[in-house]
Amino acid sequence: MIRKIPICLCCALSLSLWSQAEDEPRLDAPDRNVPTQPEVLVEEVVPEIPAIAQEAEVSNETRFGKITVTGSRQVVRGSIASIVEKLRVGVNKLVGDSSKELKTPIIINLYGKQGDEEQERSVVSEIVQIGGVYQLRLHIHLAKGLDLKKINYHAMELLLYERGLRDRSKLIDDERLVVKPWIITGVLEALDIKGGTADKQIYRTKVSHLDILSVDDVLAANKVQRQAMDGRKPVAFQAISGALVNALLRQPSGQEGMEGFLSEVATNKGEIENLLRQHFPGMNLSKNSLAKWVNLELAELGTAAVTDVYSILETESRIDDILQFSYHDEAENTVVVGISEYQELMQLKPKQRVSTVLAPRAELSRLSYRCFPIYRPLLVEYQTILTEMATGKAENIDVRLKNLNDSRQQYIKAGERARDYLDWYYITQSDDVSGGFKEYMDLSKALKEEAEDPNKKDTVDRYLDTVQALFSE
Repeated sequence: MIRKIPICLCCALSLSLWSQAEDEPRLDAPDRNVPTQPEVLVEEVVPEIPAIAQEAEVSNETRFGKITVTGSRQVVRGSIASIVEKLRVGVNKLVGDSSKELKTPIIINLYGKQGDEEQERSVVSEIVQIGGVYQLRLHIHLAKGLDLKKINYHAMELLLYERGLRDRSKLIDDERLVVKPWIITGVLEALDIKGGTADKQIYRTKVSHLDILSVDDVLAANKVQRQAMDGRKPVAFQAISGALVNALLRQPSGQEGMEGFLSEVATNKGEIENLLRQHFPGMNLSKNSLAKWVNLELAELGTAAVTDVYSILETESRIDDILQFSYHDEAENTVVVGISEYQELMQLKPKQRVSTVLAPRAELSRLSYRCFPIYRPLLVEYQTILTEMATGKAENIDVRLKNLNDSRQQYIKAGERARDYLDWYYITQSDDVSGGFKEYMDLSKALKEEAEDPNKKDTVDRYLDTVQALFSE
């Protein structure tokens, strides 16, 4: 029977087979002709493209639509072309436009072979214009093998540049295309989150990522600043970027907004936040809307599993944050009111009232998946009230809000009693020596010793051997 093998597995097998295959003629051999360097249009490209990124005449190439990979062996070229094509399809699905094809060619040139002298830069991306036609190029030297993380990053960079170029026939004078690192990182992370392959560990931290880097820091960072980050900052940058893009996609008409934003961001000359506000109108309701969205998204992404729920007090905290409504008054001042001040919301014009309550209602729906279970009926009632407020036909809101608040106060008292009891238990029982901790340390030590000796049978192996012997008898 013939089985279908997933593309990603084929890529991995192809790369493994290539590393064991015979060497092929060098692409950066001294006798090859190097053409004059074309005009480079990417921001922050070094004055001289390194030798590894100079074009050479090659006959070996693999084409995948407008994606062309030259050099190295066919299995490697095919794998890289598949990676770029998968990213292209993924971005299209992310923004809700699966039919969009590439207009600008993407050419990936491979040089050298694994084991060659290492180059200062193993991956270089550029945009060139030859005869009035744009080309997006990615140059990769194979001295260190294939760094898939770098390839994904630079391939996504070119795909986002392509979206900015597709509707531009010519760039004006010294006009440069700019795609900030947070956008590239965020879109890649959003694809992993959507595909279920994201590393959730980066979101599970006792120290908030927003205490390490602010949203403004992430938005402003250029390529050089991003590469200079050290310590906990690179992980915080990745997490905040992913949460930012994912939060934007979750907004009303989020896919449509992201499609427009990605199409304009490369050629945008103004403030990035203004462009975001243009395509995601919900940001205009409050100065801190974006930071709030990111904070909520980080909290949700940091949740360990679907079955995990917030405690009573955590649920309460999130409800209080959600039931804050922001709108602009006639003087264009930002006004923030709580659910108890619903009368002010009811005085708004219908369109403004709907837009004001729509986002909190959606947040309540999302919270219902993670809240402490006894809160779900309350969240349903809150959602019903917000729906009625949007239509302007709410009835008995005062009584209903009072009943909801009474129930919440009872839950809060129960949650505080449970927390206080646990605190008391750990404090008062800490002097009792049960031996449980020593047993835990002994088990941890034994497991560590087993891990350090791969030839030694571990506890599971010994158990299976015993069971096998019983069945054999």
